[in-house]
Amino acid sequence: MPQRFPITLTQLVYFAECAKTLNMTAASQELHVAQSAVSTAITQLERALGAPLFIRQHSKGLVLTPAGETLLRHSHQLFDHLNDTIETIRAEQRDVRGSITVACFNTLAPFLLPQLISTLQQRHPELEVAVTEGDHEESIAALRGGRAELAITYDLTEADGIDREIVGEFRPHVIVHTEHRLASRKRIALADVAEDPFVLLDLPSSSAYFQGILLQAGITPRIKYRSSSYETVRSMVAAGLGYSILNQRPRIEQTYTGARTVAIEITDSVPSLSVAVSSLAQSRRSARARAVEAAVRELLADPLP
Repeated sequence: MPQRFPITLTQLVYFAECAKTLNMTAASQELHVAQSAVSTAITQLERALGAPLFIRQHSKGLVLTPAGETLLRHSHQLFDHLNDTIETIRAEQRDVRGSITVACFNTLAPFLLPQLISTLQQRHPELEVAVTEGDHEESIAALRGGRAELAITYDLTEADGIDREIVGEFRPHVIVHTEHRLASRKRIALADVAEDPFVLLDLPSSSAYFQGILLQAGITPRIKYRSSSYETVRSMVAAGLGYSILNQRPRIEQTYTGARTVAIEITDSVPSLSVAVSSLAQSRRSARARAVEAAVRELLADPLP
């Protein structure tokens, strides 16, 4: 459950200014708002807390009640903590400079890296980003070997000494060629393609994931072709050589050959693939690394049309 509070930061700011001036008119002038806005905020605050905060004295201003004194003391503590947090974050953003090397899983790279680098260039022009691509094990090895500070991979296996943050999730889907008997369907069960030849995206760790999806559905895949290239798999499917299962979805249906594929949802209960940003557990993530992670989260949160 998300935390919800019966009072707002604006109400506390108005209250603190009233406690400082002990006069609502003077407080409203300092805050550059109407006196009615200050009066309403204090009334709402008192109602939410169930206690009077001021004794109103006509022509003599305001006097803090014991409840008001308690709230004022804690409000100042809250303001101080919040100001410290804001300054810390601002300082970190100013410190996002220098260079960082990011290792990225092969099939994620074309979907993510161009937008990621472009976003980081706009937000942090003094940050230089270098990239290296590989499969899951190669990306983790780049972390361990000090050749990369971060790795962006599918969360396929756990690795000792590696901290990972899940930043996105992708459900698998079936792709077929446009003349396939099921091409007009929006959703299918995996049993519908059980007898069709299968084109496997054959990368370490991920190939076991794709075959496991079929085995979990009680299907022994009829693997006809294998390729470590995402686009080769799509082109083979578009040529009518079989179906495949993938997670990422390009924004275009055409393949390199010009032929198209059709993506179909799977009705079976199938495991999604999570995307993780990983780093060495023994190292505190730098401002550079945190900036990259934040940008990846934002990009992966943007759903495809």
